[in-house]
Amino acid sequence: MIARAIHRIQDAALTALALLDFAHPLREGLLARLTAPPEVTPVRIPARRRELSGDLYRTPAGGARGGLILVHGLTEAGKDDPRIVWFGRLMARLGFAVLVPEFPGLRALQARDADVDEIADSVRFLTSLGPLVRADRVGLAGFSYVAGPTLIAATDPAIASRIGFVASVGGYYDLVNVIRFITTGHFAHRDIQGWLPPNQVARWGFLQSNLELLRDPKDRRILEAIARARAAGATAGGVPPLDGLSPWGRALYGLLTNEDPDRVASLIEELDPLVRAQIAYLSLARVVGRLRADLVIIHGAQDDFIPYTESLRLAEAAPEPSRVHLVITRLLGHMDRVRPPRRPWRLPDLPLVEIWRLARMIRFVLAQRW
Repeated sequence: MIARAIHRIQDAALTALALLDFAHPLREGLLARLTAPPEVTPVRIPARRRELSGDLYRTPAGGARGGLILVHGLTEAGKDDPRIVWFGRLMARLGFAVLVPEFPGLRALQARDADVDEIADSVRFLTSLGPLVRADRVGLAGFSYVAGPTLIAATDPAIASRIGFVASVGGYYDLVNVIRFITTGHFAHRDIQGWLPPNQVARWGFLQSNLELLRDPKDRRILEAIARARAAGATAGGVPPLDGLSPWGRALYGLLTNEDPDRVASLIEELDPLVRAQIAYLSLARVVGRLRADLVIIHGAQDDFIPYTESLRLAEAAPEPSRVHLVITRLLGHMDRVRPPRRPWRLPDLPLVEIWRLARMIRFVLAQRW
């Protein structure tokens, strides 16, 4: 009983320290002053398609720990992205053995079925580390668009029994809804309806990440030039001409320049079957019912890459509502903290309910480390 009380006090203190650190990302706070710095060990991860490199973060304290795999997002920096490094160090200080693999496809800004296999292979590797990691206490965390492949991997029957929880941070449920949002700005779920100005980085980034699915090399060249020009701020009249695009190339461009939310589904049906198959594969509606792990979901209410309504859908679709831990917060945009306007501190301005929900979520995650 005394040991249990001590653990509760410790968890409460670590939760408070983690909240303070989350409020100031990319820098070490009070937690770093009170805990030992994590050791970072380069590792080689055997995988079915190719060997992966990675980093294992772990504090010197002995004993088997709960494992956590961080799946870096679509970033050219991969496992060395400063946000991933900061988060990996933080979670190691909180008591996890943290594995951050390097996923070559995600570094190339592409999410594919190969990534799902490599995430599953990373789980096998982490649970093979014997006395360092508890094989029955592994969590997965995926960010933004990569939350999809992460959750798909968690439903793989070969590893599902090893996964204690999956965290989706700024993730999605159905890519059709995401495409509707990034092209038209419209989002809706049940009695929620809204609109945000479409984020041009998200729109043209989606095109660039799917160019290699196009069969015609000429389509790839023309659309890549258009995507780069539009991402740089060019108007429709200032982009390379569409002459030479195949019907499937024109269909993809037509989808991404469409502004009518009611046309999105029919425009997707006009795409190359390879592109449609990828959209269907990465949509979670087909797999979430098989999830056996707890589902941790956090999403920024001001996210202009993926609407927060996608996380509401994901939470509702989970097979066991009691194992869903959901926080929609105004404190986040898309993977970044929202900085409030400078003004004197006032208690009514603090989102106390959101902070309380975040604290409860952190307490749940902390409980998975032993």
